[in-house]
Amino acid sequence: MEEIMTKLIITMAMGLLVMLSAAGGAFASGDERQAGRKSDHDDQYRSKIYGTIQNIPNGMTGIWKVDGKEINVTKTTIIKEKHGKAEVGAYIEVNGTATGNTFNAYKVEVKRGSKEIRKIYGTIESLSAGKYGTWIVNREAILVKEGTFIREKYGKAEVGAYVEIEGIYSGNAFVARSIEVKRAKK
Repeated sequence: MEEIMTKLIITMAMGLLVMLSAAGGAFASGDERQAGRKSDHDDQYRSKIYGTIQNIPNGMTGIWKVDGKEINVTKTTIIKEKHGKAEVGAYIEVNGTATGNTFNAYKVEVKRGSKEIRKIYGTIESLSAGKYGTWIVNREAILVKEGTFIREKYGKAEVGAYVEIEGIYSGNAFVARSIEVKRAKK
């Protein structure tokens, strides 16, 4: 009886090991570049970044600026442009690894093209000398033209006010169609 129990325990242990190794293989065969998972290098983390392209070097490879972050795009980076071109103003998803302050992209996917109307929410950091010109909101340059509608129902459009800006990207600039003060300066 003792011999049968020993064989049974060994058989169950072997079966458990086979199941665990198969499950480990199943988990490893999925997309290995999921957000927040450690990569093969101890100092790198796989993750995703979503944002609007602010600057792209000629030839597409090099450092891109996406919502104030620097993204390293190489010749091996996969760029998917199903929903629009990868250009200034496009809203993208970037998959890659972070090492220190550098984010190395292995895939960039355009989620929304650059010519679509966008909204930006943020605090006015600086204004041009007159009402029209370049404003800075959330570290982004906003071009305010004569035709821009400015609504100041909840306060003045001044440094420190929280605003909603609607507009489009044109070249390297965000051109405001309308600006609405949502909360007055604190």
